[in-house]
Amino acid sequence: MPPKVIGPYRVLETLGSGGAGTVYRAIDRRTGEDAALKLLSTGGALDPRAARRLAREFETLQHLSHPNVVRVYDTGVYQGYPYLAMELVEGLTLRHYLSLSDDDLASDQGLNRAITLHRQAMNQAPGEDDGASDEADEADEDPSGVFSLATFGEEPLSDEFTGSDDEEEYESGPESVRRFAALAEEPDTQSSYSGGPLPYELPRSDEARPLGSRPSEVELAALNRAERVGRLKDAMLQLSEALAYIHQHGLIHRDLKPTNVMVDEDRTVRLMDFGLAKYLADDSAVTADGRLVGTFRYMAPEQVLGEHLDARTDLYGLGVILYELVAGRPPFEAKTPYELWQKILETEPVPAGALNPRADRSLARVAMKLLRKEPDDRFQTAEEVYEALLQA
Repeated sequence: MPPKVIGPYRVLETLGSGGAGTVYRAIDRRTGEDAALKLLSTGGALDPRAARRLAREFETLQHLSHPNVVRVYDTGVYQGYPYLAMELVEGLTLRHYLSLSDDDLASDQGLNRAITLHRQAMNQAPGEDDGASDEADEADEDPSGVFSLATFGEEPLSDEFTGSDDEEEYESGPESVRRFAALAEEPDTQSSYSGGPLPYELPRSDEARPLGSRPSEVELAALNRAERVGRLKDAMLQLSEALAYIHQHGLIHRDLKPTNVMVDEDRTVRLMDFGLAKYLADDSAVTADGRLVGTFRYMAPEQVLGEHLDARTDLYGLGVILYELVAGRPPFEAKTPYELWQKILETEPVPAGALNPRADRSLARVAMKLLRKEPDDRFQTAEEVYEALLQA
């Protein structure tokens, strides 16, 4: 039976689940405010790398404050459960958001209904991600190995949190999470390749199609709906603002992809999941030999080569996202990681406008410039991308 409280937080319901743990809706008993509580699996399912990533995510975000960047509140360990408390963002991933009908995209009521339905579905089934990260903590699994909160709905909330009953049951702060991870006696390798199977982003169930195939007429019609194109442009403007903000603070995200971008009921875009973010000044951590960090489909050439990374690496990932959402296909597809990396390094993507002849030409041009092999040939800053999108 799981704990009903995690430190000062009372757990209310499940928001989503993955291989490394589960995210819950919780309430801070000290303030009465809602929060999203990311709780890692324990026992044999505990991945020490995921715990260290949790601590890293908190340290990255604790001093940031921007409307398009998720906020964090606390991290620690409660009775063997590493946790991260963050801003509760109720919404849809960018891909899901843009797949809504024009009526739902244009209507606040339709968007709220879609968010509610998605939340209900997440409470009934394991969460899905569009790809595996370098730490393989996004694989789909049956969440029964974590724990169920089905009986928690009948539990009354505590009127007040004093801390007296919990002081010896939890530790807060990123160092407590690192100490907990160290008990497993595994190095924080991030994803050193040792010849075994590599995590690879497999096609989603709705992508059961030949690699390299072009979108159908039905798909093209859906991609080019006027309401969708307008919402796509707005979302990319907000995402560019988020990137400009973190880059100004010396950070690169390193794992941009549609599932790390959420859109809430107010249509505010939030950049999520900073577990792989690094400070630009920490060059040794960014370019460690033999390590691949990120999700393969969205890696820039310099990531594949293990070279120096900077803000333009994130801009490449932004280009992959924009290309996908404009053209209906990723710029590069392959059956193995090695084939994919070779294409990223050596092959020019098919122009987005060739795959989608009726695509917004300005958006297609922005996507293609972001995907240039050489960082010097891309947009140089997120601010430049923002200006280009404004003119699109």
